[in-house]
Amino acid sequence: MKLRQKLAMVLATAMVITAVPVTTMAASTNGFNKTLSIVADQKITTNHSLFLEVEYSTNDAKVNDGDTFFVNATDFEFNEDAYKAADFEKDTNATITWLSKSQLKVVVNGNQKTVNVPVVGTPKKGNPAITLDGEDSLATSGKYSLTGAEVVTDKVLVATAGDAKNISVDGYGSIADITIEEKVAGSLAGKTVSITLPNSSDLIFNNKYEGGAQVKVEGKRGLANVATEVTAKYAKDDNKKIEITFGDEFKTSTRGSVVLKGIEVQAEDKKGDVDTGEVKVTVKADKMEDAKLVVANVTEYGVAFKVSESKELVAGQDSKEIELVVKENAIDSLDSKKDIYFTIEEGYFDVDVEKFNADNKDKGLSINKDADEITLDLGYVVEKEDKTKDPIFKENKINEFKFKVNVGAKASQEGPVVVVASSKNFEEDMKVEVAKVDAAVQVKSEALTVKAGLKDQKGGKIVITETKEERLAKNKEIRIACAEDKYGFDIKDAKVEVTGGDIEVKSEVKDGEIIIKVTRSSDEASEITVTDVEVTTDRTVPEGTFDFQVGGTAISKLNAEKDSTSTKEDERFEDVIEIKEFIKVGTKNTEDLPNAAAAKEIVLTVGSPAYTVNGEAKTADAAAFIDASNRTMVPVRFVAEEFGKVDFGTINGVGTVTIFKDGAVLQFQNGSNIMNKNGINVPMDTQVVIKDGRTYVPFKYVADGLGINYSYDAATKSITFTNQAK
Repeated sequence: MKLRQKLAMVLATAMVITAVPVTTMAASTNGFNKTLSIVADQKITTNHSLFLEVEYSTNDAKVNDGDTFFVNATDFEFNEDAYKAADFEKDTNATITWLSKSQLKVVVNGNQKTVNVPVVGTPKKGNPAITLDGEDSLATSGKYSLTGAEVVTDKVLVATAGDAKNISVDGYGSIADITIEEKVAGSLAGKTVSITLPNSSDLIFNNKYEGGAQVKVEGKRGLANVATEVTAKYAKDDNKKIEITFGDEFKTSTRGSVVLKGIEVQAEDKKGDVDTGEVKVTVKADKMEDAKLVVANVTEYGVAFKVSESKELVAGQDSKEIELVVKENAIDSLDSKKDIYFTIEEGYFDVDVEKFNADNKDKGLSINKDADEITLDLGYVVEKEDKTKDPIFKENKINEFKFKVNVGAKASQEGPVVVVASSKNFEEDMKVEVAKVDAAVQVKSEALTVKAGLKDQKGGKIVITETKEERLAKNKEIRIACAEDKYGFDIKDAKVEVTGGDIEVKSEVKDGEIIIKVTRSSDEASEITVTDVEVTTDRTVPEGTFDFQVGGTAISKLNAEKDSTSTKEDERFEDVIEIKEFIKVGTKNTEDLPNAAAAKEIVLTVGSPAYTVNGEAKTADAAAFIDASNRTMVPVRFVAEEFGKVDFGTINGVGTVTIFKDGAVLQFQNGSNIMNKNGINVPMDTQVVIKDGRTYVPFKYVADGLGINYSYDAATKSITFTNQAK
């Protein structure tokens, strides 16, 4: 491109730029400075200090002198006299001219950031609103409702009721607190409020209102400093209606509310009971929306039992303070001479008896704890009037008693903790859930099967898993041992290892206990596995199953260390997690028994007690037979006497037969199709039976189990057993 062409383009661009006028673009954010309760035809004065705020946004944050906009009104009349007052424009930052009942002119004075337009006048029924017409000014146009969230109405008082009170069927009691709220300041002054029971009610207002009686008043907000009592009296000898008049002292410049407390009722017929159910009253006053309020419930005598706040507990690890509450449903539901007893299901609880009694010595309450029961005495001081001036248990009121106890959960517990309250005051025991329990650890196991009279038998598995990190605390111990007397067996050794997470432990076996000490608590939930539990038994150990228990200080705070200060051997197992049937003793040791005789051949014929041993004729005490399953059944004593030894006994109440031969141990239960061989269950296709007082077993399984060769000749129905010499 040539130089003169380039110069021409630059000059053209410059001309375009200079042709654009320089202006300041502006806008405003508008809104009322507060929300008022708007009532039709009730004036808004300068005392209300209601402004339409116009806040400008300009490049220099100010608007030049003379900027002009208009403010229009809908369903609202601007007060001419107010806008023409000499001091009206103070703090407005503008000159405001009243043009009509529906329009104002606003001119900005000097450079301003904010202009305040006072809203003074009378709202009318409809939708009172103020509209800003910006025209050519820098103010943003918009329409703004005066009513906000409130509907314009001529009702300036509102009545509401607090929580309904319980009244007994005798009828005497107090109704709920009644609140009278102003929607406009000063509305309550000079008003008479009537409270009326329905004609159908069995109740009347207390006789004390016949000549006028004082009702307690609690003022709030703008009425917080008014009189504390007002007079209530029957309305024209109508005992179902009382009237309360509020004087000029209730006229304030700021709206507020009053709460009427302790208004009393009684039975219309003193000889009869009042029907149960809701009690309603109608509250009326000038410029108040009539209100029908539920103020009481007539109820049968009774007592409520609850906990102020339920807690979360970790099994065995902690305890927490709870507050128990006993409250009358109706007046006179409790007799102070009848104690209340508390017990706990599953968990444990405790109370500081000394502190409680010291705190309540002048209130007529005392508490005692005996073992797992807490006793609450409601009136031990009340009867000794010289020792109490203000007993907590009072007549003609609904009594409520609160006291705190510490609640904990046992190591094996999971789920709810329930406290039970019982008393002659109650028709039946009452229960309340006071806590939920989260398990600290989960314990799973695989049983160890052993023989009686044998050393160094290994097996079994115990897995201890934290439900959350740090549930097993550092320097605390896990102890594992038999839950009962040892019955002739002893734990000699075990393999302990961390199989999950980052917990660190060390272990030993001492005095028949597996001891696992936590040397470092976990940052993530961990798992400890115990395997190869080594057990030595003697011949005195009985057949059956034995439970183990997991205790120690790591499992529960109720457990103590085994040291020189311990007074009980089982302190470390005070609170445990049980492992059911961890040891199974079902067979006798035969490893030290002599081997069976030398080689022999035995021939037995089905249906005949006669048999031969190496050709020598003998007679058994019973004959073999074929059962319904087409299996050949042989007398167990015959087999045992010729090939090994036999032992008859019981396991868990069921008759058993145990056969020993050359280290093999076979065990049968009457009526069972299971043969246990050296601790392993072997299913059979028929059952052990007792016939004519003799026990029969299927010869096939006996022979297989004892390692005896056999054959069956169907033609002669004979069985040949061949025992090889050892």
